[in-house]
Amino acid sequence: MRFPEYAAWLAEQVDSTVLEQGCVQIGPFATETVTPNKPPWQMEWTILFEDGLYLRVVENWYRRGSNLGGGGYRNAFSFHYGPANPSKDSEGIPLHSEAHPAIIRIDQDDRIGPHIHYGGEDHIPQARVRNLRISDVDPFQFIRAVVEHRQSGERFDKILGFMVTK
Repeated sequence: MRFPEYAAWLAEQVDSTVLEQGCVQIGPFATETVTPNKPPWQMEWTILFEDGLYLRVVENWYRRGSNLGGGGYRNAFSFHYGPANPSKDSEGIPLHSEAHPAIIRIDQDDRIGPHIHYGGEDHIPQARVRNLRISDVDPFQFIRAVVEHRQSGERFDKILGFMVTK
């Protein structure tokens, strides 16, 4: 995928996303970069809810070699929903805090690979997650799950259809 295609997809998805009244949005920002050893683009979006919870989605897209067709591929992402730390960065985004653990976080990174944080357990690897391919979850699937959870109170494993094994 190339950045213009991604930007068009992002705009379409944002336009079709219905959020509750009173939330504060920081982003979404899709930023191209040409810095060496950095992804060709990154997307960040933070939504602060009036009840002190927030969601944050971040995607990092990396260069695909021209022999592989060029463009970019999503290699790392973090989708977070939980209590907002009252301490925020200069943009108003809650700082990470162990004192404010996520209700759910879905991640993929080079160090651990695809994993989730859920049910009070951190770094649950893909091998223990059934019926959800973590690397395929997109930010809007996650955002829709948060919206549904906030409206219905339904558990995320039910909304997203996954099960964590022992």
